[in-house]
Amino acid sequence: MEDYKSFLEVLMVSNKNIRFSAICSLDGELLFQKRREDVKELFSLEETKKQLNQTIESWKTRAEIKDKIGNPLYSVTSYEKIKRMTISIDSEHLLFISMDNKNDEVEMLKKIDMKNISALLDIGLTTS
Repeated sequence: MEDYKSFLEVLMVSNKNIRFSAICSLDGELLFQKRREDVKELFSLEETKKQLNQTIESWKTRAEIKDKIGNPLYSVTSYEKIKRMTISIDSEHLLFISMDNKNDEVEMLKKIDMKNISALLDIGLTTS
């Protein structure tokens, strides 16, 4: 589990546009989170947890149709002020990222590619 904490630290350093990152279990447990200190907080911890639970439920709904279209890999939602990304780490955990709208999500996803990022390999996270 400490590997997840280390991963979030590496992730936050990798892109200054990332405002917040978290790893949650699919049963809604917020395992680790990292918030950039030099940005204005948009949501309280309680609001963040509520939104993460809604995102988890949406993810589970997507997973219900995996037999027809495959497993969900990631989801990107773009708002006027921020972008939010949800990325499958493995069959039991999701990575959540909130970032400024200055970033191109395609480039961001390339950097976070779970199979290729060296930081993941260095700290021993596995993917499915």
